[in-house]
Amino acid sequence: MSALIGSLGGLGLLLNNYTASSLNLFFFWMTWTTLVLSHPPLRVELFVTFIARFIFFFVPALIFTLFDNLVPSLAGKEPYVKSPSQKSLTVPIGRGKKKRVQVSNLNSGTIFAIAMTLGNLLLGIGVQAIMEYITVEIFGRERLLRVSSSLPYPWDMAKGIGYAVVLREILIYYPHKHIHNTPHSPLYKYHTHPRPTTSSFNLTSTTPVDYLLLQFMPVYLPSIMLSFHLLTYLAFVAVTSLVDVICYSQYEYLPKAFFINRIARRVRGHDETGGKGGYGWLGVLDWCYGTEIVWNKGGVMGVGGGGEDGEGITQAVRRGVRNRRASKKSRSDSSD
Repeated sequence: MSALIGSLGGLGLLLNNYTASSLNLFFFWMTWTTLVLSHPPLRVELFVTFIARFIFFFVPALIFTLFDNLVPSLAGKEPYVKSPSQKSLTVPIGRGKKKRVQVSNLNSGTIFAIAMTLGNLLLGIGVQAIMEYITVEIFGRERLLRVSSSLPYPWDMAKGIGYAVVLREILIYYPHKHIHNTPHSPLYKYHTHPRPTTSSFNLTSTTPVDYLLLQFMPVYLPSIMLSFHLLTYLAFVAVTSLVDVICYSQYEYLPKAFFINRIARRVRGHDETGGKGGYGWLGVLDWCYGTEIVWNKGGVMGVGGGGEDGEGITQAVRRGVRNRRASKKSRSDSSD
């Protein structure tokens, strides 16, 4: 009897959770429908895109940056530039215990990085508005991102984001590698990150050209290529923004879920090797082309791929083709 009552109680709890989820989904659909029907599609798209980027990237990056710069001793790492105006304060940590922490003032590089990041985010929104306006108003085509009251299915969203991540990897790797390996390229001088600063703003506080090429377009282009619903695009922006802000925080201990720890190590290795490797986000193309960051047991970094002696797959294929051609040529010469 008690087992039956317990089962009924568990079923009631499950039904309550299902009802609550259904109500939350219903209220979200009502809010979304009201927003879409009461405002022009372009205004809705630009507003919610800025909100997504502001909430999922700018706010956590700002929190990390302020925490790292103002109290570096609590953050567990040193800032890029030690401020000469550091002060030592004693703060209570509970049960009558106290701890001395170093408090620094914000340096000019950090303030510039915050302002530059906000400006680049607004620049991306502006480019998105121009592209939508040209497509719809001038050429009379359908919107690049679908804005409708209907909600996309969760499976379709997950599948689309998976495809977009692969496209984003391609769109980041090749331009990034080209910039670092072509010093005479006009894009080389634009690929800079202002110092001194710290935390995730190193990703977005670069020049506007570099931001559009390596940050904005690799997210926006896959979305319009796959004809994303606006909600799917927002989810893609949220996922990539959160992963970027965590991986570029440069913290030593990060969760291993979704390869976040490996991405963060790749980011750090790319920075410390002076851009000799680690050009991608996931590292698959780095592994194929022999530009993956390799960490030895002693912590010494190198650059290599997934093949023998750190050789990339493409390098191995090219070496095999050269060896085959050389062997054919030697056999033909010997026969003559």
